[in-house]
Amino acid sequence: MTRSIRASETQKAENLKTVVIYSALGLGTATGLFFLARHFFKKVQANQAQKSSLDEGDPATYAKQLKMAFDNDNSFGWGTSEEQVFRVFNDIPTKSMYTKVQREYSNMYGKSLNADLENELSSDEYNELIRILNAKK
Repeated sequence: MTRSIRASETQKAENLKTVVIYSALGLGTATGLFFLARHFFKKVQANQAQKSSLDEGDPATYAKQLKMAFDNDNSFGWGTSEEQVFRVFNDIPTKSMYTKVQREYSNMYGKSLNADLENELSSDEYNELIRILNAKK
């Protein structure tokens, strides 16, 4: 009788072990699928933004121009073209358009536009951009 009780307890422990293992595998698979789907969704968003970046006056166009200004100052392809950054900021018509440009920049490059501006420009240049932005309606 005690053997059958021990066998029953051993069977229950094995069943619990199996349930835990399969639950962990299922959770890991679901998490992986979630992150994979999120990756592809962001990629689709970036591709759509890139396609619309060819339209003049589109927020994605301004975002792309700013990214190009950050990356293409000299013949070596590194450094920031501050003149181009100022030109793009002067072309942005309103503060609400700038907000859209920030969103598109984030969608396209996965980075914050303001953080990149702070990294690429001196504090005086950054403050000048803020003044230009505050002067817009």
